Amino acid sequence: MSCSTAISGLQRARTMRMQQPDAFSTVQTVYSAPQRAVHWIMAILVFCMVPLGVVMTNIPWEPAPGANPVLKGRLYELHKSIGLIIFMLAVLRVLLRIFKGAPPPEASLTPFERVASTTLHHLLYVLIFVVPLSGWIATSMCCAPVNLFWTIPMTLPISGTMESSQPVYLVHFTAVALLSVLVVGHVGAALMHLVIKKDGVFRRMWPSKA
Repeated sequence: MSCSTAISGLQRARTMRMQQPDAFSTVQTVYSAPQRAVHWIMAILVFCMVPLGVVMTNIPWEPAPGANPVLKGRLYELHKSIGLIIFMLAVLRVLLRIFKGAPPPEASLTPFERVASTTLHHLLYVLIFVVPLSGWIATSMCCAPVNLFWTIPMTLPISGTMESSQPVYLVHFTAVALLSVLVVGHVGAALMHLVIKKDGVFRRMWPSKA
């Protein structure tokens, strides 16, 4: 076999290798399984907090008629515990985003949808920290102890009174209201992509084997 024939064979083999798909260069089209799991766990907890908050705030304090201090106290403790879990999951979610990355924007998105999606997601990331953290700070100031499910002490080393905690509570309640509005918009946009546009946006975060 001549030298030119050998070189030609090597070139053909190299070309064939270059044309074969590289498993390590595959474009990520969905979020990783841990990211999707954290997303849906957080979504369930956030949705549970809405009826929980409505019920616990509508139970009157003593000595008003219909007061149930035992139930109200338990609901408040459960509210605080779920808030702490959401905060921990928010930290985990950011770490997963750093180390696992995210799929590129769906090609079907319009320029406006890309800007709106990016803005909405950034605001959601901020609020999933601000809401539980402000509640944690406020309750540590006025209503210690803060325990995780009645057992693990989680009170922050911040002294204060009910009066001094009111500005922090204002931040908490304002952030909750804004988060509620953004969640409605987020769900509406997801359903639009699933039902109307029928593109791959919803599938990126849906828990599947993909």
